[in-house]
Amino acid sequence: MVEKTAVERAFIGLMEERIHQVAREKAMNDPEYASADGRKSSIFERLRDSLTTEKQRSLLDDLEGAWTYAGGLMQEFAYRQGIEDSPMIHNELKKFGISVTNDHSKRD
Repeated sequence: MVEKTAVERAFIGLMEERIHQVAREKAMNDPEYASADGRKSSIFERLRDSLTTEKQRSLLDDLEGAWTYAGGLMQEFAYRQGIEDSPMIHNELKKFGISVTNDHSKRD
C-alpha cells in the first residue's frame, strides 16, 4: 500500500464528505437514482437468496465488496478529474451563457 501525504489525506477527507454525504443525499432525493438503487438492491438480494451454499454466498459478498471498493476508487479519479477539468468546463459552459458559481455554502 502506498503511503499518502498529508495533502492527499486532507483531499480524501474533503472528497469523502462531498461524495458520501452531500452527493449521496442529493442522489437519494432523485427519483431516478432512488429507483435504480432500489432495483439494484432487490436484484442482489434475490440473487443472494437463490444461492444454495455458504461458499456461493461468501463469494457473492466478496464480489460486492470488490465492486464497492473499485467504485470508490473510480469516484476518487472522477472527482479529481472534475477538479482538474473545472476551468475548461466553466469556459465551455460560458459559451452557452451558463455560469456556475463556486459558492456552495448557499446550496448545501
